[in-house]
Amino acid sequence: MENPNTTIKNNEVVNVHTVHPTTNTNTNTPPAEAIDIRELTFKYLRKWYWFVAAVFICFVIAYAYLKITNVQYQVQSSILLRKDPGQSGLLDMSMLDGLGIPSASSKEVEDEIQVLSSKTITTNIIKSLGTETEYFVKKGVKYTELYPTTPLRLIVPSSFNDTAKNPIEFNIKRSDDSYKISYEWNKNEGQTIVENLSSPIKTPYGTFKLQQISDIEVGASYRIKSYPYRLLTEIYSTSINITPATKKSNAITVSTVSACPKKAEAILDKLIELYNLDAILDKNKIASNTALFIQDRLKLIGSELLDVELNVENYKKKNNLTDISSEAELFLQTASEYDKKLAELETQLNLVGYIESYVKDTKNQYGLIPANLGIEDKSLIEIIQEYNKALLERLKIKRTSNDQNPVMTQMEQQLKELRSSITTSIASIKAGLNIAKKDLLSKDSQFTAKIKDVPTQERQYLEIKRQQEIKERLYIFLLQKREENALSLASTIPSAKTLDKAYTSITPVSPKQMMVFLIALIFGLAIPTGIIYVLELFNNKITDKKELQKLVKAPFLGSIATNKESDRIVVREGKTTPIVEMFRLIRTNMNFMLSGKKSPVILITSSISGEGKSFTSINIAMSFALLNKKVILIGLDVRNPMLGEYMHISKSNGISMYLADPTYKPSDIIIPSEFHPYLDVIPAGPIPPNPAELLISNRLDELIEGLKEQYDYIILDSAPVGIVSDTYLLNRVVDNCIYVTRQNYTPREATSLINDIYKHKRINKVALVLNGTDESLGYGYGYGYGYSSGKTSESKSTRSVKVNIYKRFRNK
Repeated sequence: MENPNTTIKNNEVVNVHTVHPTTNTNTNTPPAEAIDIRELTFKYLRKWYWFVAAVFICFVIAYAYLKITNVQYQVQSSILLRKDPGQSGLLDMSMLDGLGIPSASSKEVEDEIQVLSSKTITTNIIKSLGTETEYFVKKGVKYTELYPTTPLRLIVPSSFNDTAKNPIEFNIKRSDDSYKISYEWNKNEGQTIVENLSSPIKTPYGTFKLQQISDIEVGASYRIKSYPYRLLTEIYSTSINITPATKKSNAITVSTVSACPKKAEAILDKLIELYNLDAILDKNKIASNTALFIQDRLKLIGSELLDVELNVENYKKKNNLTDISSEAELFLQTASEYDKKLAELETQLNLVGYIESYVKDTKNQYGLIPANLGIEDKSLIEIIQEYNKALLERLKIKRTSNDQNPVMTQMEQQLKELRSSITTSIASIKAGLNIAKKDLLSKDSQFTAKIKDVPTQERQYLEIKRQQEIKERLYIFLLQKREENALSLASTIPSAKTLDKAYTSITPVSPKQMMVFLIALIFGLAIPTGIIYVLELFNNKITDKKELQKLVKAPFLGSIATNKESDRIVVREGKTTPIVEMFRLIRTNMNFMLSGKKSPVILITSSISGEGKSFTSINIAMSFALLNKKVILIGLDVRNPMLGEYMHISKSNGISMYLADPTYKPSDIIIPSEFHPYLDVIPAGPIPPNPAELLISNRLDELIEGLKEQYDYIILDSAPVGIVSDTYLLNRVVDNCIYVTRQNYTPREATSLINDIYKHKRINKVALVLNGTDESLGYGYGYGYGYSSGKTSESKSTRSVKVNIYKRFRNK
């Protein structure tokens, strides 16, 4: 038997592979979290080649992505909404106030963003720039858009852009003497080869034509894509981002991301241009309506003035009037004051009458009312101005809404009420003017009685002259207002001031090379991590010795590396491979468990078949035999005997024959091993029909007692405990048990069985061995399998482990 001094000499080996045999209740162990993290890290690092391969593949994909993806830049422009653009442009005077046209208030930023985002303006951009057709040239492995110049021009059918629902794509490739043209539209494909690009291309939608603008090199490839207006409008509306520059300013930022910066710059500049043009047209709409109204009034007043002047001329000719006497002049000067007031009243009545007829005319239901053409009543002017403001608001809302909108209904009701108020006010003003006129006429008639001596011809002439003056004054006033209104139209300024014309960022916004490679690195690390995690998640096998130690309370003797040799017997005389050293470690730790017991009986079992129980039994027996100790290995797995096969022994004779036939003697079944002179074997023999009954036979007890007198160690290779009950029947003759598990093979559920056996002592002094590990050398040697120095001192932790094993099993 191996003594403690021998184990101290091998302390380096014991220190590495002797795992703490204590149970999970040990309070001196480090926190589970730290151990888990460290173990988890090493678990992933064992598959380092997976990570290298995944990162390499992801980097290749990232490189290919960068090669085939067009670089995109951010194009940006900014405008400032004028706080008080006014309706009179450069005229700071109250010229338009005289026409009763309200000044436009400062526009809300959000409202203007909606106008800038409108589909109408976007469609007008496409039509103005002709961007409904895109042209690309192939450079390397990707297509780059051409703008504004292109060697080709596609002529589409007249109705395609207006009525089509899907874009059409053409691919043109030039060879030496021809052009290969293919198209794709709405899942329809076609191909043709032409010698001249001007040849018509017939498609399911119609006939398209190509116009060559400049030379095309041989081998060049072009792609042309033409969009319907509605589809491209949606694409532009989505890609153009319009936001306030800050929350408290009237500045607006317009930006987009594009692989063709020149085209994007043109689109943003055109957007701002069309927005300003639309705003100017909107502002001038009031002035335009006023101009039409003034023009109509001028035609009517001009005709009436001509008639009055002809009456004056005819009256003078008829009555031979040339001058008025001094006396008559004196009376006429006095009477002219009344006439002047009457003329003013008549002017007011005429103007009010014009406004009344304009309001009552149904065709002017949604027309702007020229308010102050000379009307002196301020209340009427204010009501008309309020009506015009409400009408302008209705026109603005109607652009982006329909008649069913509750806001439109509310506006209609408001306009109706204001129009009623205007009509009522006009009636009241007319009544007041008529009363004043009646009063003046009464006073004038009284004064006329005083000058009845004035010739009748002169009095009639004055009446005609008074009508002429009224018409003439009104005509001159309208001419003046027409010129003021024309100047207003000419001096209107845009609503928005361009702060920055469209400009392109210096650095691309996508793809960002470092970001792409960073994402590739993340995916390269995440993919194998996820695969390993999923595999681990669905793995129900024991993965390593640390997991086994956590799940099982029984002591742990050591690990056995995977045997890569064809020979089942790896422990040989003079052999120092890593797996041999592992068996020697198990042997050393087993000696501590035996506590100096003479001729111990060591049972070797497992949970299920295939865990390496027989392989372990043979090599454990060989390791004890190398100490020049007499060892006998008994095959008690009589249901599935593998011992004889591994050791090249015939299955015709064995312990089953001995137990079944009382005439057999121990010497009849003991076979000397050809692998070592100190190792003998008793094979299992033929498979009996009643193995359980044989194993409880007293002949087995007698055999074991007899063998103890001849051998130093008795090794029993028994059946798996998780399959049959044979092993439990052997516990009466067993001193110690080596329980074999196998990495990545033994189910985790088997640990419950092991703990139950250990807790209830169903088998004596159980200790674990983990077979099939991926561990190699790593025992603390300086090189090869020799020691780094002649002598080494045993560490305190190693000595502590040995003492704990010794005390634990001595107490048991």
